[in-house]
Amino acid sequence: MENAPSSGRNYRWELFLNQFWQGLNFFSKAAFLGLLAPLMLKIWGPVSYGMFALASSLLVSLAILDCGVRSLTRLRLCETRIAGDTRDFNFAVCEGLAAFALIALLAFGIAAGLAMAGLWSRWLQLPPEGDFLIAMTVGLIGLFMLSVLVLEPLAAEGRLSTLKAANTIGAAVAIPIVGLQVWLGGSVTAAVFVYFLCLTLPNVVLFFTGGLIQTRFWHEGRRLTPRHILGTLHSGGWFYATTLALVAKTHALTFIVSAIGGPSEAGIFYILLRITEFIGGLGATSSDTSQASLAGEVTASKRGENFRHSYTYTLIFCLHGVLVIGFLAPIILHLWLPKETAGLPSGIGWAMALYGLGAAFSKTVVNAAMGTGLIRSAAIGNLIEASLVLACGFVLQPIFGLTGLFMGAGMAALALLPTAVLLSKNFTQSFSQTWLQPIGRQLLPLLLSGLALGTAYSFHSIILSAIAVGFASLLVIASIRRSHKS
Repeated sequence: MENAPSSGRNYRWELFLNQFWQGLNFFSKAAFLGLLAPLMLKIWGPVSYGMFALASSLLVSLAILDCGVRSLTRLRLCETRIAGDTRDFNFAVCEGLAAFALIALLAFGIAAGLAMAGLWSRWLQLPPEGDFLIAMTVGLIGLFMLSVLVLEPLAAEGRLSTLKAANTIGAAVAIPIVGLQVWLGGSVTAAVFVYFLCLTLPNVVLFFTGGLIQTRFWHEGRRLTPRHILGTLHSGGWFYATTLALVAKTHALTFIVSAIGGPSEAGIFYILLRITEFIGGLGATSSDTSQASLAGEVTASKRGENFRHSYTYTLIFCLHGVLVIGFLAPIILHLWLPKETAGLPSGIGWAMALYGLGAAFSKTVVNAAMGTGLIRSAAIGNLIEASLVLACGFVLQPIFGLTGLFMGAGMAALALLPTAVLLSKNFTQSFSQTWLQPIGRQLLPLLLSGLALGTAYSFHSIILSAIAVGFASLLVIASIRRSHKS
């Protein structure tokens, strides 16, 4: 088994590649929505486009099918890789694939059964095509997630950016191919099939070109028994809890907003929620590397060093992202959706920024905890956070509106503080050394960024806003370069 380089320089390069590909992936999906949504609405009409949106949203919602198998498999691969045990390394891959394949088959069987009974179209008020569409989508999502899981050996070797690159290529290629298919008059079902084909094929290609086919890991599958599969599902329980918490504090919250404020407010909330992902998702993507980089180190000082690298990346992108959204979100929303967002208060941008920052902190802590054996503490904190977020929907939204909801939900991330303290101890550091001191090194570029963005906000000028964002981007690049040299 090859050992991936683990020096600080190689890890920082991996962080850069991971952030680069995740950024391209983020903007590829944004381009898909921005370019193809008008075309689909024009050719299909709102009902058929709604079916496509529903099928696409299943890709996020069905993350609950994971049952923690992917994260557990990655950690087991890291452990066996450290031990140099090739047989157990390959067996861990087989265990993960078998456990998830069982879940995917059960989900597809249930979806297909409901489709044959015509219940999907009845429950969701879909045309008759909707029953087959939902069942097919569940099956395709299962295959896509399997294609991602089989690439986990690359992530365990510190090559997570390679997986992100494959996913980004699929998302980018889907734009012209699905667009052409729609323009030529293809159906919604055909478009969904082509979309998932574009996402899955790069993973298949990477499997054959990334050196995985040569390992012949499937030979170790002969050792599998039902006890191994059930044991994997049981061991993934705490990992699964973090997935449920993530779904609860995002998609489930949308339903609560709708129940309290109606579907129109839920629609606005969904748009604002997606904007906050610029901080909580894209900004904190470097924390994804923590699982393998921390689990792969046996010394506390080295774990602390690896975490400091990824945490520095997260700080740079997230804190500048907070300033961008806090100052400029009201300007952008007024220009983009003037009618729909007319009633939003001016402070909504800072409330959204706080929510995004809380999501980023939660993601950073949970990913680091997975790589250091603290998953139980992180999962409990994550579930408490999700419960508080949902409570904010019921309590704060009726009184303070969406601003109060975002602010309360952002503060709920403080439930992860006990785990953050445990992480500091795991690195043999104080809480201040781990979490606060790295912030101090970013104060000067943040001050300059804030001055530029604050000036743009004071003039409410879209031109000055674009210039300020460009200036902030240069500061981000300079900060990244400085972190690589340190």
